[in-house]
Amino acid sequence: MSETKRNPITRVGNYIIDLFRKSPVSRLAKGGFMDNGYWFESEIKKNKYTDRIGRVEDIDEYLRREHKVLSRPNFEFKEKTFETAKIILQTLKSIIKFHVSYICGNPVSLSGDKEFVSYLNKIYKKGNYTKVDLAVTKDLIMYGDAFEYIYLDENDNIRSKIIRNKDSYPIYDSNGNYTEFVEYWKDEDTRADHYVVYYPDKVEVYENRKLVDTKVNLTGLPIWYSSMDKAKYDKFGDPVILDLIPLMDAIENLLSKLDDAVTTLSLNPLGVVSGQRIDSAIPNNIVGTVLNLEDGAEFKYASATMDRNSVKLELDYIIQQFYAVACVPSSILGQSNVANVSETSITMLYQQTDNIARQYIASLMEGFLTRLSYIRKLLELKNIPISDEVFDSVNIVFNVNRPVDNVNDMKNMEIQYNCGALSKQTIIDKSPYVTDTALELERIESERIKVEQDAAAKVENDKNVTPDGDSEGDETKDEKDELKELIDDKAD
Repeated sequence: MSETKRNPITRVGNYIIDLFRKSPVSRLAKGGFMDNGYWFESEIKKNKYTDRIGRVEDIDEYLRREHKVLSRPNFEFKEKTFETAKIILQTLKSIIKFHVSYICGNPVSLSGDKEFVSYLNKIYKKGNYTKVDLAVTKDLIMYGDAFEYIYLDENDNIRSKIIRNKDSYPIYDSNGNYTEFVEYWKDEDTRADHYVVYYPDKVEVYENRKLVDTKVNLTGLPIWYSSMDKAKYDKFGDPVILDLIPLMDAIENLLSKLDDAVTTLSLNPLGVVSGQRIDSAIPNNIVGTVLNLEDGAEFKYASATMDRNSVKLELDYIIQQFYAVACVPSSILGQSNVANVSETSITMLYQQTDNIARQYIASLMEGFLTRLSYIRKLLELKNIPISDEVFDSVNIVFNVNRPVDNVNDMKNMEIQYNCGALSKQTIIDKSPYVTDTALELERIESERIKVEQDAAAKVENDKNVTPDGDSEGDETKDEKDELKELIDDKAD
């Protein structure tokens, strides 16, 4: 008897393998489709995608003021239901806005080939890419991932679509290769399921499992921005907001309990009588009421003495950790006073902010370079070829919104320029006042030409002026005739 027939466990295993080979799931595992062809329906339900969508929904709920402190139960106080304090702090919104403004509050600067950069700046202006950059940065900081699709609109203008995080499913295979992208949402009114499936060469639109449209994909898969901090499934970014929510919950809980203690024990304490009372009950509103007490009885308020130092110590430590994790200077939100701070002190104050900004800028830079490559594709379709040399000359500079002493920076660049160690274009690239280097160079050149023309015109005008200060061309014919007659009279 063979080993397979003798071992029942092996026989069961072979039976299961055989069933798997005959099932449509096996064809899907080999890269094929399910019987109905809608492979994306089951794909987006995998744990690695639902785990990310769950994090996105938790963050959205928190930013919509659905906080843990709202679950605090009420209690009975003075024979009535006392509604406990539920203090909600939306500091996380301010943290997000601060980092977004710090990184992209000042528009990014493009430098490189003058003609190509000038054309790119026109595309950025028509496509409102300053707002697009802010939206991408906001999603990247809030959720750890952001998604942007480049396309041509009906007027052949290059545009970008920011795909909502809760609708985004970037599909990657077992080797970590980004292969497809699925955008899915359910209509709140009709409850219809909508799928937009992006392939490298086409885009398919489905509604309730029915293919309604197919379009050519002129660029490629949506740009996937991902933060350097990774989540459980390491292809997705891990948002820093999830580290701040527990700290904010602790602050809200502590402040809410402190508010209840002040309200019940300090502002509205319980009245206590020692000895026998003549009245059967003590009124709730004891102010202005006369109590009849037995001889030797005593009435007093029961109040608790709060340990102020312990409460302050805990609250201060939590807030300190909150700002440390958020990488935000405490002075930004009014936690400390800043006056007469030197340039070195400001640099030290923003050191943590700069550290986290560098990581986000690295992720954004990777996506922005992909965006430029997509724009290059679309320009070539419009018969505007871009050579590799011209394309590689383009550089993206982030102008972080940190308070700096620009006067000293400009003086240092002026010294280098006068020594011949710095070009005028580099100064313009580094200047915080200029976002379009190519346009600024054109303006400088036109001003130079105008100055030269004015100088040449002045020299020409000086040549035509007589020693008496009159121009030769200013004499009229009548004046010349009168001068000739005067000379003739004197000769006679």
